[in-house]
Amino acid sequence: MLSLKYRYTALLILLVNLALAQSADEMVFKQKMSLPKGETSSQTALTIAQSFLGQPYKAGTLDAPSKEQLVCNLKDFDCWTFVETVSAMTVTKNSAKPNFSAFLNNLKKLRYREGQINGYASRLHYFKEWAIRAEENKIVQDMTEMIGGVPADKEINFMTRHRDLYPHLQSNETFAAVEKYEDYLNKYDFYYIPKANVRKIESQIQDGDIIAITSNIDGLDFNHEGFAIRKNGRIHLLHASQEMKKIIISTEPLVDYLNRFKKHSGIAVVRLL
Repeated sequence: MLSLKYRYTALLILLVNLALAQSADEMVFKQKMSLPKGETSSQTALTIAQSFLGQPYKAGTLDAPSKEQLVCNLKDFDCWTFVETVSAMTVTKNSAKPNFSAFLNNLKKLRYREGQINGYASRLHYFKEWAIRAEENKIVQDMTEMIGGVPADKEINFMTRHRDLYPHLQSNETFAAVEKYEDYLNKYDFYYIPKANVRKIESQIQDGDIIAITSNIDGLDFNHEGFAIRKNGRIHLLHASQEMKKIIISTEPLVDYLNRFKKHSGIAVVRLL
């Protein structure tokens, strides 16, 4: 059995490391708040997003703690945490008090249903629901239907159909809660722009729009997310790339990027307000 002194020392080291991590994240945050604001929230988001170019890709950072808690990691990202972090920073930069505490609150508001942490099921695990909740909170507007989107005849239930992939879903209580939120999600219309039509509507996509890539996989809403950036008249994707293991701007236009992956069916376009 571990001695009381040993356990106290281990706890102290953990607390010191957490404090140092938060201090480093707060320094990064302050640097991002010093960047110039754009004329629109999307332009501000793009400036912040570009400042992260080259940062490492890392999956699974939100599942690292054994107990569900707000994770703030401004060092490495997956595609969703990158979009979410930049969005929370943009909202904070547009606020009356753009401080680190406000940023953490905005991050929690975007990541958790009604901004409340109440276990694994309270986190928004489907990007479709993330966009719905963010729109209800007047943070974003889903532009997809307005710029030529068509209905996707699809039921979202990937997590509960693949329970074995999610350790937290081994709890019957958590599984039932996630299943309930999938049922909730499927009551909403789901619009997307098929990838064969994306080239036609490129002119209606703005720099800094969130591009969410829809999935051909049964039960799954989106495969990937990033930001639109126009280069030489074409839309490219600024994203945390699993393929390249860092945040990059795609070398090829968005349309060509989509066509490289059979699992990508099209896109949704979400605009920060």
